[in-house]
Order: sequence, then C-alpha cells, then structure tokens
Amino acid sequence: MKVHDIMTQPPFTCRLETSLGLASRRMAGTACGSLVVLDHGDRVVGILTDRDLAIAIGRTNRDASHIPAHEAMTRDVHTCSPDENLPAVLERMAEAKVRRLPVVTSEGVLRGMLSIDDIVLWGVQHGGVTLKGLVRGLRAICRAHEPQVQEEAFDMP
Repeated sequence: MKVHDIMTQPPFTCRLETSLGLASRRMAGTACGSLVVLDHGDRVVGILTDRDLAIAIGRTNRDASHIPAHEAMTRDVHTCSPDENLPAVLERMAEAKVRRLPVVTSEGVLRGMLSIDDIVLWGVQHGGVTLKGLVRGLRAICRAHEPQVQEEAFDMP
C-alpha cells in the first residue's frame, strides 16, 4: 500500500504570516490538529500543530491574533512522497517521533497529509502495515512526548 492510497487530501494549510488565532479556528473548523505552513511560492516551510499553538500562546501575553505562524511553527519538517510504501513511512515517523507528514512530490509540490490516524484507520485495515509494525511505531512516537515536569511550576506546600 502506498501513501497516496490513504493520505488526507486536500492538505490544510496556512501562510507564514497567518495569525495563530486564525490558524486555531482553521484547525477547529477542519477537525485537524495541524496545518502545513507554506511560503509565497507554495513551498512547505513548516508545520504548525495544535501543540505548537498552545506552547506559543502560553509563553507570551500577546493575543493569538497578533502572533504569526512563523513564530510558532516547527521548521524541521519531515515529509514523504505519495508513492512511498506505508511500512517505510511509518518507520520514518517513528524515528523522527512525529505523528504527521506532509506528502510532497519530488518537485516539492504539496499533495496531502499523512497522519498516524490515517495509518491506524486505513493502513492496517487494508493490509498496508501490520499490527505489530503499527504498535512498534506508535510506541516510538509516544515516547517522544513523555512529560518534562518542572517542580517550580507547581504550588507545593
């Protein structure tokens, strides 16, 4: 099974200057947890996740409508191509510890988004990945999000 068989199309996007307020509303309106950030040449330059939004808004007193996407986005974007096999892409997601990959052509044209949800919902069901491969990938991805607690953040007696 190939990425193009299960990727989400069209991908949801925003621009570098899109405000976090608008990005948040776009995520809510499309029921997705990320937007691919495009430059003015329609090239992928970042990814903005709901987690990126929360962290960026939480570390400032600025209104979300005054914070541009480029201040919050993740710049190191891992991608895949439409013709790649799912097991190889799932392994890349596990190594990079990411839940979503923009799908781009060899020319850099954005074609879709592949999420771990797509793989869970469609990849296993249609034989694109094994259940064992999925669990191994999910374990690696989830390990990246172990909480890093700072004691001073809590009011302890």
